[in-house]
Amino acid sequence: MPESSPNPALPPKAATTGAARIALTYALISGAWILLSDRLVQAVAPNPEWVTGLGILKGWGFVTVTALLLFYMVKRLVADMASRKAQLRTLIQTIPDLVWLKDPQGVYLACNPAFERLFGAREPDILGKTDYDFVSKDQADFFRQKDREAVAAGGPRVNEEWVTLAESGARILLETLKTPMVDQSGVLVGVLGIARDITEQDSHTRERTKLQAQLYEAQKLESIGRFAGGVAHDYNNMLSVILANADMALFQMGEDRPERKYLEQIVKAARHSADLTSRMLGFARRQPSEPKEVDLNQAVADLLPVLGRLAGERIEVTWKPGGELWVAWADPTQLEQVLTNLVVNARDAIQGPGRITLETANWTLRDRDCAVWTEARSGEYVGIQVSDTGSGMTPEVQATIFEPFFTTKPSGQGTGLGLAMVRGIVRQHQGALQVDTAPGRGSTFRILLPRAGADRAWALEGVATSAASAGPGRSPGP
Repeated sequence: MPESSPNPALPPKAATTGAARIALTYALISGAWILLSDRLVQAVAPNPEWVTGLGILKGWGFVTVTALLLFYMVKRLVADMASRKAQLRTLIQTIPDLVWLKDPQGVYLACNPAFERLFGAREPDILGKTDYDFVSKDQADFFRQKDREAVAAGGPRVNEEWVTLAESGARILLETLKTPMVDQSGVLVGVLGIARDITEQDSHTRERTKLQAQLYEAQKLESIGRFAGGVAHDYNNMLSVILANADMALFQMGEDRPERKYLEQIVKAARHSADLTSRMLGFARRQPSEPKEVDLNQAVADLLPVLGRLAGERIEVTWKPGGELWVAWADPTQLEQVLTNLVVNARDAIQGPGRITLETANWTLRDRDCAVWTEARSGEYVGIQVSDTGSGMTPEVQATIFEPFFTTKPSGQGTGLGLAMVRGIVRQHQGALQVDTAPGRGSTFRILLPRAGADRAWALEGVATSAASAGPGRSPGP
């Protein structure tokens, strides 16, 4: 590892050559002056008394010429150095990245205006000080450790670090490059640092990763949905035969026959199985849809008695209708399935007394908003939000709640198709879905359905409907 030294570094070869050229030029001019001036004095002096006066005059002339020559050369040298220094300083100050230079002991030797924002101080107040004068000891230790790593490596080292700008209080992510600086003799003179704000790029990277994960999840669910839909379709055909024959047998069997109760159990089980296949078809988007204009406030209000009975006596159902709500474009029957499944799911998440809150609102999603929603596209939507005061979910559980047959309920108390069907219906409507939950603070499900009359064509499976263009709307949302 190079060590610092108090001895000045040897001048570079170019500087030695330049100095020798100047000295040689001066010697030639001086020698020519001496020879020519002596011959001139001898030629013009009429008697020996004039020789002394002309010699003195020659000496003063030599001093004058020498002084003018030195003035000219020094002026050019200083001007050239000042110009190069000004250009270098302008270059460093113009760079939008943070640039700084420390000596081997970590004392700041220079920095640019972009770096001043980090410490919230001007360059004269930073020079001569160290990181410990501006940031916490832990962060200063981190900076010094990265300095030492760059020196030990003998070359550039790159790392990422989160910092808080003292000037604005903003927290940003920096990609920092540190490299040791050595002089011509290889002696370490300091550590140069250059840092770039990559907060926005990091955000884009995380969004891209999330979108890739959503795409993979959508492809996986699509494959499962196709399989489940095919199985459910064939199973449903067989159930139709079972139900038809069982109903026919019941119709022909007398009320007093003891075998009747067995047929009734068969019919009951078959109808329960038919409901199960209906859910599977909903998840697979194989159910025919009949979308129409729906007043979401009225639809929820009409369904409140049923939802209240599903929630039970110990759970309060609170209804908060949104004002000036747009008209939704949805299948009313599937909308009821979504709401009942969400309320049942919320009920099961509440241990003891609690509250389920239903809210509606208008939503306008922009392209940058879609990353936090499942399979969302920009546009105007009418939203329904179902919140509960239950136990909430861990991130691991939240990542799998929409997978078919996944359930946290005890065996025999859940099919694991409720939320899978909700997601399938939302996808079929080309809507959007979002879940906000954490252990101990309940869960909130947000469902967005397309606004009726929006300027887009909704291609629902089984029905293709083009809606007319509508005027601009508000963009509030809970």
